[in-house]
Amino acid sequence: MYEKIAHITDLHLDEEYPLKNGVLARKQFDSIVKDIEDKKISRIVCTGDIGENKGVSYFFEQLNTKALSITLGNHDTFSEISKYYNKGADYDSEKLYSSTIKEYYKFIYLDSSEGIIDEKQLLWLEKELISTIPIIIFVHHPIIGLNLKVDEIGKLKNRASVISLLENRPNKITIFCGHYHMESTVLHKNITQHITPAVSYQVEKTLNTIEINTTVFGYRIIEIDKYNTSSKIRLLHNAN
Repeated sequence: MYEKIAHITDLHLDEEYPLKNGVLARKQFDSIVKDIEDKKISRIVCTGDIGENKGVSYFFEQLNTKALSITLGNHDTFSEISKYYNKGADYDSEKLYSSTIKEYYKFIYLDSSEGIIDEKQLLWLEKELISTIPIIIFVHHPIIGLNLKVDEIGKLKNRASVISLLENRPNKITIFCGHYHMESTVLHKNITQHITPAVSYQVEKTLNTIEINTTVFGYRIIEIDKYNTSSKIRLLHNAN
């Protein structure tokens, strides 16, 4: 088994905030798609905050030839995204969450779009974690906290409940997420968490303020084989 995955997150296509800060999110997204194609990566996982209005349809148009998996972010709406992507759709709770078992790994895709992993999804997750193989989780919000201002204002509300489920499993668990617009890797017991830089703009790692950096954007290349999961960040310079 060998898989190569491009992890993208926080595109914010056609949203007002990036635009007023001089970020042309579509151009940056286009540059990343080209970079992914140049590296012959056909599978993409997007962990949310895709965009607004026509930005959503543009996203799906650009990736219509890719093997695509999606988790929803706090800027996404189930009603809009499910027009184009409905794997794992729970129409009662309006969430997208699912799992896939490969030969040596299990992939779990969580929906934290409301800033919480809701109770129904938590019960589902608890059952999904019963596995003898390593688990890879894709989710928008980081689950392990950081000592930063951005974590203070944007954290997953019930992270303690989610951490409790994860750390009580014997499995090795790897989390790939976004939301904080930065690169970070943290370890906690059996959990390794990787935050991937945003396609749109970055947030500096500061304790008391929120400062954005519009000069770089990027994504993560994940490589998975029978024995190991590794990843590296790919940063590109402003495309404006």
